[in-house]
Formats: sequence, C-alpha cells, structure tokens
Amino acid sequence: MPLTELSTEQLVKNKRITSIITGSLAGILIILFVQSIHAWATEGYPSAIAIPIALSPTVFIYLKKIKEIKRELEMRGKF
Repeated sequence: MPLTELSTEQLVKNKRITSIITGSLAGILIILFVQSIHAWATEGYPSAIAIPIALSPTVFIYLKKIKEIKRELEMRGKF
C-alpha cells in the first residue's frame, strides 16, 4: 500500500517497527561479521563470511523505507 494512503498513526507505527527491525538486523549482522572475521583469523577462510555480506543490502533497503516514511510524515507536518 502506498504511504500516502496510510493514516498518520499507521505511518508512525510502521516507522517504529521498521526502525526496531533494522537496528536488530544490523546488530546481528555486525556480530556475525565479527565472528566470521575471528573464525577467518583462527581457522582460515570460512564460508560463513558470505552471509553477513549477502544480507547487508537488506539493512539499506529498510533504511530507505524509514527515510521515505519520515519524508511523508514531514509533508503532513507530524514529525
């Protein structure tokens, strides 16, 4: 559903939920990346390092969505 069709309350709720999900995902990916680098340093090249690299664009997609929601809220004068 386009952001313009959502109510202000729904936009605020979506922004909050998306921010929580994005922060959690970014935190998990950072931990996984650090763990992979540690395993790489101790055991050699682990294939697990590909997982945080492959999933990192998801964080940027969510950040873009948050930015769009903020822009819509600013247009409505509610942010």
